[in-house]
Amino acid sequence: MSRDPGDVVVYALGMRILIDVHSGSRWRTSPRPYLATLLRVALAALLSLPLAAQADRATSRPKASAKPPNLILFLVDDMGWQDTSVPFHTERTPWNSLYRTPNMEELARRGMKFTQAYAAHPVCSPTRTSMMTGKNPARTHIDDWVGHGQSQNQYLKSPEWASRGLQPGDGNVTLPELLRQQGYRTIHIGKAHFGGKGTRGADPENLGFDLNIGGSYIGHPWGGWISPWLGKYKAAYPRMGDRPKGEYVTDALTDEAIHVIAKAVEEKVPFFLDMAHYAIHAPIQPAPRLIEGYRDGRPAVEANYASMIESMDASLGRILASLRDPDGDGDAKDSIADDTLIVFMSDNGGLSNHVRARTGKIQLGNGIEADFVKDWHNRPLRSGKGSAYEGGTRVPMIVAWAGQRSDASPLHTTLPIGPGSTCNEPVHMDDFFPTFLVLAGVPEPVDEKKHDGQSLVPLLVGKPFTRKKPLFWHYPHQWTGKVGVGLGIEPFSAMRKGDYKVICFYGDGIADGEGQDPRVELYDLAKDIGESRNLVRTRPKLAIQMRDELISWLREVGAGIPIVKSTGKPVLLPAKGSPLTY
Repeated sequence: MSRDPGDVVVYALGMRILIDVHSGSRWRTSPRPYLATLLRVALAALLSLPLAAQADRATSRPKASAKPPNLILFLVDDMGWQDTSVPFHTERTPWNSLYRTPNMEELARRGMKFTQAYAAHPVCSPTRTSMMTGKNPARTHIDDWVGHGQSQNQYLKSPEWASRGLQPGDGNVTLPELLRQQGYRTIHIGKAHFGGKGTRGADPENLGFDLNIGGSYIGHPWGGWISPWLGKYKAAYPRMGDRPKGEYVTDALTDEAIHVIAKAVEEKVPFFLDMAHYAIHAPIQPAPRLIEGYRDGRPAVEANYASMIESMDASLGRILASLRDPDGDGDAKDSIADDTLIVFMSDNGGLSNHVRARTGKIQLGNGIEADFVKDWHNRPLRSGKGSAYEGGTRVPMIVAWAGQRSDASPLHTTLPIGPGSTCNEPVHMDDFFPTFLVLAGVPEPVDEKKHDGQSLVPLLVGKPFTRKKPLFWHYPHQWTGKVGVGLGIEPFSAMRKGDYKVICFYGDGIADGEGQDPRVELYDLAKDIGESRNLVRTRPKLAIQMRDELISWLREVGAGIPIVKSTGKPVLLPAKGSPLTY
């Protein structure tokens, strides 16, 4: 970063900030956006003499950015907490040795790793629209994947819900719309799945994005992963043009991202890029250039899966490289890496219930023992995508300045993310909307009572953080199949408060001692990350208290409640303080 040390009034991270010239750390907010530049010039002149004496010392410190940061959300589809060589558990596990993600490792060295990050939902569309609106899926009623329609199991069927997904004019203000008003170029590349087929919301350009490449109503790569994947589905991939034969979808989307980044740099505009890969969603098909590296004795589907993960990671590496050299001429003079913040995240937990291998324990050629068992591909987390358990919602998350060096002091005084740092605070996709707005200097437009989540900026800079509300999940639909035993793949609502997590499963909707009664489960995640010890019998008062708080919140936001097939009425929620059923 090159700045005059006397330039103490900055438009740093898009926020209107005056930096205390003595401490360099205390912030005061200027009253109006347009005053920032005037104040900067005026105070720089007034303070030039005392600052001159500090110039040598100031130049050795990290600098404050003079412009709002570029923001990249690198969103992966269906990537589990363990689907990476970066350990997010307290120790490395065999899963971390099954995959190669060197660019994720590098990003973690440059920034902050979040060990308890959660998607807003165990399936995709609700999490994606949470990022767009700052509202929990229970509040927007976009609480299933768009296109699923009316789902049901042997006991229950879906309530009325916003099955068309996010739509312009539906009362929701979107993140890209607000950033665009702040002067950002807003770009979506890859999977959207915000709105249903035939609706305006299917096109991200109707939801606040200036440019959409490859995003529509589809939720996985129609036509397969290797070109000619467009074929008859070309309309589902806007602005992808004609692709070379044999090209992998992940590579194609990355090419487009590199191009739009270079364009934004050339035109000197800040940008928000929603880099939303279709990877690693089913169908599980190998990345041709990488598959040979995984033929080590693991089942074919697991080799294919690992190659898809590495291909996604290679995309991250290529984008990082493009930020350092946007025009690709080998000269980093046009680098924007120092001014670009990358947030890496997955939209829900890793696939485990179907498609994945179920061979049990096998010895791989590299000496690693792998244990492929149905619904345990995210161990020590229980279950996977679609589930109420941790495997359904806990995901990898990393935040870093792209230009941060792992062996250097934090890059920015205004957002000094410690390289190689770890955050163990539970965070949620609902938090992304307010976080991005703070980073861009955009006032929160929605009343606090009508949105969810809170800014994570204090966590990023190592300051105290107190969670104002618990974390919530609500899935009143049946993702797939029938209600099973022990999978958590059934209609549910859940809440995490501190280390404790309560889950209300709706069962057959009738507490009569017959069939699958509604039930409550309570876990202490600090002591039992695998959710193997239900505490409702040993901590019944806490279970009732947390259940009641969860139900109160469901009523507050008007959440849809599953319909009992035998009666045609919603499941009757228990009265406050009523005893538990087991």
